[in-house]
Amino acid sequence: MSEMDIPATLEGRSGHGVERCRGRSLFGTCDDPLVAAQARLLELGDVAAQRHLTDIGSGCIHHLELGGGRPLVLLHGAGGGGANWYRLMGPLSSDRRVLAPDLPGFAFSDPMPLRVPLGRAVADAIGRWLRAVVPDGCDIAATSFGGLVALRLAQGRPVPIGRIALIDTVGLGPDLPWTVRLAATRSGGALLLRRSTRAGIRAQLRLLMTSDRLRREHEDALVDYLHASSNASGPREFARALNLFCGLRGQVEVLGDAELRGMDLPVLIAWGERDRFLPVAHARRAVRLLPDARLVLIRGAGHSPNWERPDRLLDELRPFFDSDAAVSA
Repeated sequence: MSEMDIPATLEGRSGHGVERCRGRSLFGTCDDPLVAAQARLLELGDVAAQRHLTDIGSGCIHHLELGGGRPLVLLHGAGGGGANWYRLMGPLSSDRRVLAPDLPGFAFSDPMPLRVPLGRAVADAIGRWLRAVVPDGCDIAATSFGGLVALRLAQGRPVPIGRIALIDTVGLGPDLPWTVRLAATRSGGALLLRRSTRAGIRAQLRLLMTSDRLRREHEDALVDYLHASSNASGPREFARALNLFCGLRGQVEVLGDAELRGMDLPVLIAWGERDRFLPVAHARRAVRLLPDARLVLIRGAGHSPNWERPDRLLDELRPFFDSDAAVSA
């Protein structure tokens, strides 16, 4: 496996050209919309990260990295990429080696063949990436779809995993908004393709992903990044993935009671108290079944506390990951 290290910030890198992995252009030029959108988010978060590409055999995974200490991997949800964590990466890196990958098919990472169960398939790919970049183990924080991937990684243990924090995570119950279920149908998918515009993404951000309006500069930057990432992979690819993720009955891949009872590691579940995408009942079910879990509700947040209430979320993540039980570097 090979890895290339490219500076995340493009200041002074005008005309830096194109980086390739397995023959595919992943980085583009400085005027590429995805490059510019990621740089804008990182600047808003005052994040000075390095960019890496890792060949996992079936393609390449791109990640952002900063800090030093015990490895902490941040997994994003079904949109954008690793830069979704722009408001938490800097503070968490004060005493941790923080790695935020783009999941396969998002932002700068190669797509992967889609198959069910989708969470397990993505976890298989990320597991190969973990073996390459943190072979001695890590902790994981994950949001939304990334939380399902984290749970599958905790089951498979491709590397030692100390503890995981799940933020408004899918895979804990079937319920989803009807708008999302309908989007997974053939006719709904066609409508989704037509709505993959900045205006459509802004509407989804306001109606489903957040509770209150974000500050305008943050909302604009997120819309640009989510839109550019979607265009990089192709809206049709996302529509196919959504079809594997859910149907009219809701989420397809839900961890059973026995699976949750078998999770033998500490788990923090953080949930926006005003989440309009996933009901808090999913979190309450999980905390009843997981052997070592704690639930905290994030006041004033919807589905995305990492964007809406990053300071409040940080107050929970730091002590949880500072425990002596966390994986050592």
